[in-house]
Amino acid sequence: MALSLGAEDFAWSVGMEPLGETLEMPKQTVIIAARAAGILPLGFMGTVADFKDLNAFRAVVRRSRKFGFAAATCMHPSQLPILNEEYGVSAAELERARRLIAAYDAAMAAGVGAVSFEGKMIDVPVVERAKALLARARQAKP
Repeated sequence: MALSLGAEDFAWSVGMEPLGETLEMPKQTVIIAARAAGILPLGFMGTVADFKDLNAFRAVVRRSRKFGFAAATCMHPSQLPILNEEYGVSAAELERARRLIAAYDAAMAAGVGAVSFEGKMIDVPVVERAKALLARARQAKP
């Protein structure tokens, strides 16, 4: 179902401090392995021990989503709204994904070889990421 790495346990076992920068490579390995196995990469680029500073926690979770984590567990109930918000899909993200897919589909239908959206070139991987975002939003709805 999912793959995660216990940051505190791992750091202790290899003699490192459990910091974002020291955990970056092991955490990326978890993300890559989970994605390759078709399961959920669960966690964030840091440790669960830092639960009091919610602004710092939000920044870590936001960074973690950019790296490819899709969800995480929490240490304290105050973290749950942050996890739901940061790992969720915003209305703005949904709208952008829909517009991106529509722009790509229109260009393909017109036989255009290169597609531009919001000043950037888009191709199949970009469109597939947008489609995956829409699918994730559909799955999250009760």
